[in-house]
Amino acid sequence: MQKNKVPAYEELSKPLKIFSYKWFKWGLVRIFLNTVGRLSKGIRIGFKYGFDSGTMLDYVYENKPQGLLFIGKLIDKGYLDGPGWSGIRQRKIHLKGILREVIENNRKINKSTVIMDVASGPGRYLIEIMQEHQRYNLEILCRDMDEQGLNLGRKLCSQLGIEHIKYERANAFSPEILKSAVPKPNVIVVSGLYELFTNDEIIKKSMTNIAAVLNSGDYFIFTNQPYHPQLELIARTLPNRLKEYWVMRLRPDNEVKSWAMAAGFKHLKTLLDSYSIFSVHLFQKP
Repeated sequence: MQKNKVPAYEELSKPLKIFSYKWFKWGLVRIFLNTVGRLSKGIRIGFKYGFDSGTMLDYVYENKPQGLLFIGKLIDKGYLDGPGWSGIRQRKIHLKGILREVIENNRKINKSTVIMDVASGPGRYLIEIMQEHQRYNLEILCRDMDEQGLNLGRKLCSQLGIEHIKYERANAFSPEILKSAVPKPNVIVVSGLYELFTNDEIIKKSMTNIAAVLNSGDYFIFTNQPYHPQLELIARTLPNRLKEYWVMRLRPDNEVKSWAMAAGFKHLKTLLDSYSIFSVHLFQKP
């Protein structure tokens, strides 16, 4: 698809000039979202927990428009059908496809699979993977700093009768906490986390820490965001989990792949959604 040019992170980080066209434009959009927009359940969740939160992501995965009155459901449908959230759902499909491949590779060599998502939120995609592979020797560890998302995941597992998924609060960037995981993972997933951070060094260090945890033959899966057509809309109108405007830094796929290889991983596969917004990368420790 043809990509429209989007503003750079540095530009979006600067406040708009008062009384400029964009100052009025995005101000009106914020007023709409904070009034009529709140009839949409998805937009209400975003303002309460952050549009980048695990709770928001879980609602996007569920993809069932809800809202107050007919107009609320209509706004919610438009919100959920946006290119960003549509790309997120394709990212989930790609994640699950790669995990199925990894589980099958391990099964062929009689190796059990232990998956850890370091910032999983409720981990709905992992619950679905467990439902598909309960006959396999599979364990899943969902970690996050957001207790709300972890509790939602526990509730979903309880409702579905899913076992062998463990939820615990943990800092994804602490090397000591990464090493403390029980059971020890042989597949580590970082989904939707690196995209939230604007400091490249944090991501490089995270990849190095993950490489130190995994053994030879283990897998590392992470996501990236090389493009987003609604980058300015998000940066000027939507709060993140920290209650700040959600300004994102886009990163070329080749750049983040080079960081993973520098950390000691071998690249196996990259999948990109039809909007060219989200990529999923599969690496293995040689």
